[in-house]
Amino acid sequence: MRKSVFALAAALPLASCGSEPGVYDVPLADAVARLQNADLDGFRMARQCGILIHIKASGPVDNAITWNVTSSGEPVLRFSVKLTPAGDGTRATIDVPADPSGGEVYDGKKFYTRPAVNQPLRPAIKELVDSALAQRPYRGQGLVNSDSVCNVQRAGLESGRVKFAIDDRPGMDSADSRRADEEDAAESARQSDFDPNFGNPTNDAQGSD
Repeated sequence: MRKSVFALAAALPLASCGSEPGVYDVPLADAVARLQNADLDGFRMARQCGILIHIKASGPVDNAITWNVTSSGEPVLRFSVKLTPAGDGTRATIDVPADPSGGEVYDGKKFYTRPAVNQPLRPAIKELVDSALAQRPYRGQGLVNSDSVCNVQRAGLESGRVKFAIDDRPGMDSADSRRADEEDAAESARQSDFDPNFGNPTNDAQGSD
């Protein structure tokens, strides 16, 4: 019986009993070190959509760590977590950029032609913090995936039959977009080679007997 109680206690979240959400029973210095080693591969595999993304952490700066997400060398997303002392533990405050249309980016209410991650983003970041401070792998199974575009494009990526990139034409996957670019380039080459005077009599010919 005691073994079962100990196992249950070990499975409980790191947040202090009765503490406010976002507070962990980990000293600040340890929390910063653990967050620097967050499971980014697990986060990417759980939340990535149809475009391939790369995640790089920077910091800590004033005990805040920022993650920059890129695709095809272009920035597509940024978020950060600020760590501050909370008694003997640490408070983690998530910061997600505001969206010009209101709310936050990837808050579950936005439409993206080429989404970088599934929505909503904030709970996924919380799991990144939870897993890092508990020193365990990222768990994405219980998270909501509400972005239908992401779900369709991710299915194509996982099947290996369809790929997407941020610079693909709207409504096209990478293969169709590349073919359209090649067709446009070929048409442009034909137009540049066309001589509007070809087949017309020259001025000299018009003036001769």
